Amino acid sequence: MKRHSVQCGDFADYGDPEEEWVVTGFASAEAAQDYARRFIRAQIEDLRREAASAEELKRLYFQWGEYAGTEGFDSEAWVAHCIANPATRKQDTDYAALEPRP
Repeated sequence: MKRHSVQCGDFADYGDPEEEWVVTGFASAEAAQDYARRFIRAQIEDLRREAASAEELKRLYFQWGEYAGTEGFDSEAWVAHCIANPATRKQDTDYAALEPRP
């Protein structure tokens, strides 16, 4: 059975291998994508209170946020969605609940 992974990192230190990590062990591409969605949404929600506008929030995210990517996941479109639609439930940002268990 193929396992799926999510590549994560820090935009502030983009390209620095010490600031990149991989979360492995997802049973499906959908599970990895759900993790990436929640991870990015959590980053955006953490920055939302510091931003005066959607444009500023986008700038802050791409400057100081952390990213997540996986096969079949359009992170650019998801970032735009998250900026336009704030999270309304705790589970929207609870990516840790989706981490694969050994």
